[in-house]
Amino acid sequence: MWAVILLDYITDKEVFKYEDGYVSIPQGPGLGIDVNEEVVEKMAKEGHNWHNPVWRHKDGSIAEW
Repeated sequence: MWAVILLDYITDKEVFKYEDGYVSIPQGPGLGIDVNEEVVEKMAKEGHNWHNPVWRHKDGSIAEW
């Protein structure tokens, strides 16, 4: 799920295309990607409501990965 969401922020999703189980190193300048600034601005206005999940055992004690 997160890969799809993250790819929405770049203009060319093919830069991270898998081939034979690998992703090629982007060849463009900088990080090799172009950020879709319109999507970034839109999402910045919407905000987010994501919180880190709290994992607990049956007895209520905290369980981390």
